[in-house]
Amino acid sequence: MNIGIIGVGAIGGWLAARLALAGHQVTCVARGETLAALSGGLVLRSTEGEKRASVRALNVAPAEPQDLLILATKAQALAEAAEAARPMIGADTLILPLQNGVPWWFMPGERLRSIDPDGRIAAALPFEQVIGAVVHASARRVAAASIELVHADKLLLGEPDGGTSERVERLCTLFREAGVPAQPHDNIRQAIWYKLWGNMTINPMSALTRATADRLVGDEDLRSFILTAMAEAAAIGVEIGCPITESGEARMEVTKRLGAFKTSMLQDLEAGRPLELEALVGAPREIGRQVGVCTPAIDAIYAMTRLLDESTRA
Repeated sequence: MNIGIIGVGAIGGWLAARLALAGHQVTCVARGETLAALSGGLVLRSTEGEKRASVRALNVAPAEPQDLLILATKAQALAEAAEAARPMIGADTLILPLQNGVPWWFMPGERLRSIDPDGRIAAALPFEQVIGAVVHASARRVAAASIELVHADKLLLGEPDGGTSERVERLCTLFREAGVPAQPHDNIRQAIWYKLWGNMTINPMSALTRATADRLVGDEDLRSFILTAMAEAAAIGVEIGCPITESGEARMEVTKRLGAFKTSMLQDLEAGRPLELEALVGAPREIGRQVGVCTPAIDAIYAMTRLLDESTRA
């Protein structure tokens, strides 16, 4: 297959390397240091050792429709990436966005202005060609063209409108044959909301406190506040057909067992990068207002993290 990838970070780089090593033609669109480094190949380190994959690296999207287009940028960079990717999208191109948090298409018939305020993403990416996805994996970029895979749990794929399909099964087979544990999911919206429910508090709170996740869930003074915000997100889930059946306490215990890790938002803060605030916190607030669920705890997290983001960038 001809596969285009925009966003050769930890997750995008992991998938690019796996797909290239499986024999597919992988085109990575990158800039600057990453573009230069990719000319020597993409290195993937895992429990299988170190492997170097050969990919084609370009600084602009080629005018060549791809069989599969993977968009693995940060959520706040998706609009620019989607518009840049237009030459790579043909009538049969499958589009796989891999962002944290709520995607722009999540609420049927409703534009999420927190995610796509000007409608740029929706205009650039034909909805009927989009496949929904949730990544449960841990990877880090240790150099411009070097990725370390820490743990790969699963890649969930499903139709945005619900259910699975022949094209979802085909993509799952593609990834599995490349060594990526992909699974079809018949309610990808619920899978997205469940992951968000666990991340939307720990991510911003770790940035605000500069603390690893184990310290956050182990702090009794913060625990009740985090659980309140999770309860608000669960209440929204009920209203939008994405109920959470797990207790907040049980989910926090899962996080605690993962140990002293830095969330992606804390890593972005320390690196001076913009925070994925809208996809992780802004969108749940917006959806809560649409369905009539009050979110005072989520509102407080949003306000504090927004000011942190603005102050850091200033």
